[in-house]
Amino acid sequence: MNFTRASRLLRQKSTSSYRVLSYSVARNFAAAASRADVPRPLLYKRTKSQVPARRELCTSDGVFIEPTENKENVWLGSGELYLLDNKKPIKLPLAYLRDACLCPLCKDPHSKQRTFRTGDIPQNIRPRWIKWDGKELSIKWANDIPGYSTDHTSVWTGDYLKRPIFNTHERAHSPDDGPLLWGQSRMNRLQHWVSFEDYVNDDHAFTVAMKNLKRMGLIFVKDIPESREMVEKIATRMGPLRNTFYGSTFDVRTVPQAKNVAYTNQFLGFHMDLMYMNEPPGYQLLHCLENSCSGGESLFGDSFSAAHAMKMEAPQMYQLLSEHCLGYEYNHESHVYYNKRPIFELDPVTKELLHVNYSPPFQSSIPSPDGRDHDVRFVSKLVHAIKTFTTKIDSTSATFELKLAPGTCVIFDNRRIVHARRQFNASKGSRWLAGAYVDTDALLSRFAVCKRQHPEAWRWNEATS
Repeated sequence: MNFTRASRLLRQKSTSSYRVLSYSVARNFAAAASRADVPRPLLYKRTKSQVPARRELCTSDGVFIEPTENKENVWLGSGELYLLDNKKPIKLPLAYLRDACLCPLCKDPHSKQRTFRTGDIPQNIRPRWIKWDGKELSIKWANDIPGYSTDHTSVWTGDYLKRPIFNTHERAHSPDDGPLLWGQSRMNRLQHWVSFEDYVNDDHAFTVAMKNLKRMGLIFVKDIPESREMVEKIATRMGPLRNTFYGSTFDVRTVPQAKNVAYTNQFLGFHMDLMYMNEPPGYQLLHCLENSCSGGESLFGDSFSAAHAMKMEAPQMYQLLSEHCLGYEYNHESHVYYNKRPIFELDPVTKELLHVNYSPPFQSSIPSPDGRDHDVRFVSKLVHAIKTFTTKIDSTSATFELKLAPGTCVIFDNRRIVHARRQFNASKGSRWLAGAYVDTDALLSRFAVCKRQHPEAWRWNEATS
């Protein structure tokens, strides 16, 4: 729609009580009205008390618009408000705006909880007063939620309305908060160690450790007092313990007729824990109490790095492993668990990698893609894709290896870092690790609090980490 046609249309829609704001309104409307769902802009309404220095800008139903430099970039539809940003209209449903109010009356400043329900919002809610100055939008409502006074004002920043971020964790996200992919060389250089004393009592050192855990997925605590209870103290510094049928904490040591290969002296290949549960633990801790046997070295790998390599080198395989689920099971006399999940679990919106799910010791038979028959060609492609991924994480150049010494504890992201253990000689010496889990939610909360309270310690510097 061109300028002339827009101006003519606006004049036709005007009455003796209304006139077009200005030709600039017509220009704005002409740019935006190419979309059929964008209504005509606001009109001046003449009133007996009209004063040239303060004109009342109203819609046909008499909504007052506070005059500002940006008054021509806001207008009402039947159930929505439009803001013009860089010649592009932003459509904001009125019920959505009312629901998004964060004023102290709508969100208690102490409990941080809402004081109203979305279902309380009137279905035909309308504003009676609007102010938009280009940076902030304010609205008073004509028919607000019952119980709110006529003075209640909802306010939103322009940045929030243009680019809303609904996930609380994403609001404070910065480019250096994402995972830093690593192989053996980088981990040898950047491995992060923190003393038990600093981890427990020094908030700055603890924050640096948490930033490294978030980015690398793997850190170490050293100089831990000789006590079985220390693993709980280390874990609860981050968040509450995750209780499972193994207990709130557990022991990893050789036992006869073990129901888990971890409780033997055999080689244990790369895997992640408890993939058969509905919500696998987010983070795992292993505190070494004894390790005098020959062998028994711990191995770690970054599955995100392997996944990224597959995405770049074999995108069709990457897609297959992100779409088809594998089954994981734990089937014993006292406990029965089963779940299906893809090896590469992606964000449903951004398609970014969220988790890797990989645990061959607990994998069940391959589920069919349609729930009925297994296609030979499909199974062959799936097996080949899994083998390609396995080859990458098993690579020596991708593996970080060390023998945990008594008094050290490893903390790692169980949804990213694969871990393994070499065979050891149980006839001489002993090997005893105390373990614990903490959920992902607890760590996301801890990361956010550390970043908010200690921003300088949170800043990432790869050269000094």
